[in-house]
Amino acid sequence: MHTPDSPDSRLDRGLSALFIYIEKLVLVIVGGLALIGIGQSIWGIFQIREIRLADLLMIFIFIEIMAMANVYFLRRSVPFTYPMFIAVTALSRLIVLQGKGSSQGLLYESSAILIISLAILIIRFSQQFSTDTLQRREAQEDHHE
Repeated sequence: MHTPDSPDSRLDRGLSALFIYIEKLVLVIVGGLALIGIGQSIWGIFQIREIRLADLLMIFIFIEIMAMANVYFLRRSVPFTYPMFIAVTALSRLIVLQGKGSSQGLLYESSAILIISLAILIIRFSQQFSTDTLQRREAQEDHHE
């Protein structure tokens, strides 16, 4: 059994703190790389003097990655739907890049977008009826009575 002052407890707290700092460092790196990606995309637009939808979607993917890192800093967790939004944007970009490619590939990619979008809706809907949410609503109702 670990007591608060035992060597094992101190080691656990020290390793936990180390991982928290590493986590934050990696998030800063991810955010910085996303910012560099945005800069590279904008630079590419200026070089070819043409704004393509694929470039704009890529910028949105980078923005979503930065937003996800920011949310993690603020909440210490990322809602499961954030990576799903990034996946929808990435699949949309893939469709745009392929242009008038195979109709079978388009069917698969658009089906994947539909499935992911439905999953996001289900997750969002289920969060409204989660135990925590229901308890908060009950507490608010009790407070207003």
